Amino acid sequence: MTFEITRMREDEIDDWNKVSWDAFAAAEDNLATLLYPGGLTERTQAYMRKKTRDSLSDSSYSYVFVRESSSKQVLAVACWYFQTKDLSMQEVVDKEDKARKERAEQEPIPGINFGAISEFREAQARSKQEILGGRAHALLKVLATLPAAQRKGAGAAGLIWGLQQADELGLPAYLEASGMGRPLYAKHGFNEVCELPLNTSKHGHSHKCTHWCMLRAAKVR
Repeated sequence: MTFEITRMREDEIDDWNKVSWDAFAAAEDNLATLLYPGGLTERTQAYMRKKTRDSLSDSSYSYVFVRESSSKQVLAVACWYFQTKDLSMQEVVDKEDKARKERAEQEPIPGINFGAISEFREAQARSKQEILGGRAHALLKVLATLPAAQRKGAGAAGLIWGLQQADELGLPAYLEASGMGRPLYAKHGFNEVCELPLNTSKHGHSHKCTHWCMLRAAKVR
């Protein structure tokens, strides 16, 4: 099976989010049903749509589809973020303070667990700051493969696409891996740094959603 990568257009945001949801919600150790316990309702879709659309104003984000080359069927999606310049620690702190303020001002939406979302984002920010500081890097924010297409190379295609961009920019790559994705990332040069500290049981989640912070060194050009 061969694949092609296409960048997401603004009118494809809902399609991208639907693939991401279908992929993550089907996994046993998923966080999707913890963060969005009400499922993919219209209000949840509207929230996701706005968050995705807002991020498109930042050219550092790349949202892509992985398609089967002949049929053009979407099999996976990915979101990469490329920070091409080092930031001072003050800039890192200011950036997270802004994100924290936005989360605090978010109006409640039925079916969305903003308490869990905030705790997850805080854990991500702390771990990333401890590992990378303000160093320039490529961040794999999302890699999601539809259940029927898993173990066929579609997810790897989305991963390799981003790593090629990172290598061209001379950047290390960073991500938080689920148990399902961890072997794929290790195969492509990522090393485990630590476990992401997240207590899902306090939010009534029945599964332990362990994630691992992983880092791939920059390629020497």
